[in-house]
Amino acid sequence: MENIYVISDLHGQGKAFFRMLKKIKFSEADIMYILGDVIDRGPDGISLLEYIRRQPNMKMIMGNHEDMMLKSTRYPAEEMWIGTWMFNGGGTTLNSLRSLSREDRLACLDYVRNLPLYRVVSVGGIDYLLIHAGLSVKEGTMEENCRDIDEEEALWIRAEFFNSPVVPPYYIIFGHTPTGAMLRYADTLPADQRERCSRFQMAFWNHRIGIDCGAAYGKFSEKKIKPSDFHTRIARFLSDKNKK
Repeated sequence: MENIYVISDLHGQGKAFFRMLKKIKFSEADIMYILGDVIDRGPDGISLLEYIRRQPNMKMIMGNHEDMMLKSTRYPAEEMWIGTWMFNGGGTTLNSLRSLSREDRLACLDYVRNLPLYRVVSVGGIDYLLIHAGLSVKEGTMEENCRDIDEEEALWIRAEFFNSPVVPPYYIIFGHTPTGAMLRYADTLPADQRERCSRFQMAFWNHRIGIDCGAAYGKFSEKKIKPSDFHTRIARFLSDKNKK
């Protein structure tokens, strides 16, 4: 193994992703960890998932957008999550899912369904917890903290994780909240990191490393979809999904 990379929140920005792979000269000897939210908002979320799940050296974890997709597309669908997914850019993902063959669609959803909530990586004697949004950090070892990880927190937490006074004996790498938006939630950010966040750069403080630098704010902007139209698409998707 040559290099280890960690990225997060691609949000359908396929062109940027493949430009990045070319720029870093990503090879079969390298490994890449992807901290969820590959889908939604941008145009290429499903094609990215299809690519990532076929790469033996790309390891993904669950993001809140993948979780919303699962809750919206299973049968019976959860009405509340359909609206939430739509509001958060799920329309492009749903269209792309429906364009897959039934076999590929089921394989893609199965892949996402089996994603872990976190991964642990050790590099140079230092332990890193890779997680989508964060967790309620308590005193103790990584193993003790991971034992109590709450799924909703792992996918959605913000201020409680950012502002906890606990500095763990390991490092937590997370995405979910664009670093520019962290200025609204993270009262504990030191001045130099607030400056970095104002430029949507990575943030480092209290053994926390925020790496969502705003790929979702690329040039692509999803066309607005009416709620009634979105529910119709979900119904068609579920109908297609359950055809023999």
